[in-house]
Amino acid sequence: MEQESTMDPLVKSHDLDTAVSDIIERCGENIILATALGLGKPNRLLNRLYQKVKSQPDKCKLTIYTALSLQVPQAKSDVEQRFLGPFAARHFGEDYLGLDYLDDANQNTLPDNISLHEFYFSSGSQLHHASAQQNYISQNYTHVARDLVAAGVNLVVQQVAKRGDRLSLSCNPDVMLDLIEQMQAANKPLMVVGVVNAALPFLGGDADVSESIFDLLVDDAIPQTLFGIPRESVSLVDHAIGLHASRLVKDGGTLQIGIGALSDAIVNALILRHQNNADYHQALTAIDSVLDSTLVKDIGGISPFKQGLYGATEMVMDGFMHLRNAGILRRLVFDDLALQTLLDQHMICNPLAKSDLQVLIEQGLIAPVITDKDVAWMKKFGLVDINAKIIGANLALAPDSMLTVPATFMEDYWLLC
Repeated sequence: MEQESTMDPLVKSHDLDTAVSDIIERCGENIILATALGLGKPNRLLNRLYQKVKSQPDKCKLTIYTALSLQVPQAKSDVEQRFLGPFAARHFGEDYLGLDYLDDANQNTLPDNISLHEFYFSSGSQLHHASAQQNYISQNYTHVARDLVAAGVNLVVQQVAKRGDRLSLSCNPDVMLDLIEQMQAANKPLMVVGVVNAALPFLGGDADVSESIFDLLVDDAIPQTLFGIPRESVSLVDHAIGLHASRLVKDGGTLQIGIGALSDAIVNALILRHQNNADYHQALTAIDSVLDSTLVKDIGGISPFKQGLYGATEMVMDGFMHLRNAGILRRLVFDDLALQTLLDQHMICNPLAKSDLQVLIEQGLIAPVITDKDVAWMKKFGLVDINAKIIGANLALAPDSMLTVPATFMEDYWLLC
């Protein structure tokens, strides 16, 4: 169900300063801000808001809750600068705009009326920054929205992509949607601000949202350069670890991978296991890996994938794309317990067969005579074409086909993939 804003009708702005003034007016003198991790941060708006509050120490207070504030590596000496400068310009771009609050935090110069609370930063990066360590929040990622509600957040700001009249939360849909829902449930006010960035990729699914979830939408037609995460080369040791780890991935299981050379090595090993199994076995033998160990038999495997894997992560990295293209990341998971249980117990097929309609009816998931509600439910999970609809006594499953309700569906009409 699409989220609805709890505040006034949507306001659109084409000017950052006007947007900042609107935020301060609506949130008051105590702004408690949440903003997305990684690429989801609208750096230009955040910098304008930060500088405005910084310039008014007696009028405004700003508390920032976030994670993974990305920063271009900074040289500590002239020699480092001569090496790092050309690389940084080439890799991150000449016009990448950093975060002002992060610069001040790293220099221990945050003003008294502004505090920063991060729940993730790079290991060792804050060794000499007292405020960062004192205000650090150690929490499970799945509890972020819950804890933000408890912290009294009254503003959430996120970068979005745009396509026509639709918006996409792109790579950061999870916390934003959960936060809006939980704030509504708690009957607490939350100003939701989206900043359009043409450089951000438009992603579908739950990330595809309407303008109605926002209170303020800022679009000044100036794209913000995206942060380019450097890639480390995968060493022989990394490859060996990846091969060992790949034996512990069970066919039909769920895979979570993060960032870095080890993740790349695991992805490479899984693709080798699936696409060239003979060479995979030879590589395992070369590193003295026991192919038929009890551990591998119980929780993993070394054969090509038949069911495939499901991916679960808070940050979608390109490793998942390579696993998808290799035919590994294909296990279907429904956000519906009853439907998923039927699939897990092999009571329905993937893709669905015509006999599965009767199973869905017997389990009470759809009515014997299909209604608009049933059609909407089937669309939600990709069981019928998005354009399917009931016309009179017939169900139009696709533009050129009609099916009489409640006749048995033909296999060709099920569009699950």
